[in-house]
Amino acid sequence: MWLTHDALQQLAHLREGFLKTANHSSDYWTSEDLLTLYDETFAERIGWKWNFVLEDLERRSWQLPEGTLLDWGCGTGIASQKVLQSPIASAVCTVSLFDRSALAVGFASRKLAHLFPHLNIMQGDLQDAATVLISHVLNELTDQHLSDLLHRLKKATAILWVEPSQKQIAMRLIEVREALRKDFHLVSPCPHQHPCGMLAPENARHWCHHFAKPPAEAFTESKWAKFADAFKIDLRGLSLSYLVLDKRPVPPLPPKTKRRIGTMRLYKASAALLLCDEHGVRDTELRKRDLPEVFKAIKKGNIPSLFSAEITHGRLTMLNPV
Repeated sequence: MWLTHDALQQLAHLREGFLKTANHSSDYWTSEDLLTLYDETFAERIGWKWNFVLEDLERRSWQLPEGTLLDWGCGTGIASQKVLQSPIASAVCTVSLFDRSALAVGFASRKLAHLFPHLNIMQGDLQDAATVLISHVLNELTDQHLSDLLHRLKKATAILWVEPSQKQIAMRLIEVREALRKDFHLVSPCPHQHPCGMLAPENARHWCHHFAKPPAEAFTESKWAKFADAFKIDLRGLSLSYLVLDKRPVPPLPPKTKRRIGTMRLYKASAALLLCDEHGVRDTELRKRDLPEVFKAIKKGNIPSLFSAEITHGRLTMLNPV
């Protein structure tokens, strides 16, 4: 049944609702078939975004706390699936699934039970969960719903939150960051614990977003070519906004660590990068003659998003991966 004409129509109708309707008041999961279609297409792409976040946390040697993992707004369970497949989740043996759709909770429960036979699976909005996962929900939450959610999230030890990279949603996630940062340590993407530099007036045109690298099958399997053609999606453009918080002390970063945000602008002999550190968010120039090997790596797309760097008069003069 993969991507028949009828399946494409169902997915198109679902996607139109996601893109045009904020604060959904009704349950859009209408059948098991629709959940399956979503899980194999749009949810899979969301899973690639989660892989990006989890690999970043793995490089930081960060681990989930012991205790129950709550997938809040679980949908088809893609967030908990990807987290449980990561080495950072070695201390997790129980997952609770919560969604306003009982159909979605049932689907996610069966999928996780199949993938992780020894996993203890619960259902419901568990109030004492050690870790809470949240994925692609901000456009569906009213201000009051978000306020209520933030209040209950303060009970958790760790929070992992992934959203689309649209500016309006990314800025709302920054509001979440600011509301919670007094109660949590900022793990990622933030390389500091200070107020978000995106809130400075001079950065009004920017927003905090990042780019995940799709797996090889996105470009080699015909089903993804058909999917991309049907929805006019550039499979290379896998952008996201995210936030990871922890009440425990977090692994320290090296001095002068900076996070690269958004896309780089590449020119013949230089590149322009938007960098974030404790001093704020600022445009920075990398010149080929200053760092020829780094510039070569940039041209090949091989530059990390987190690195230690020296900036002199707005120019990068040293860069080492973290």
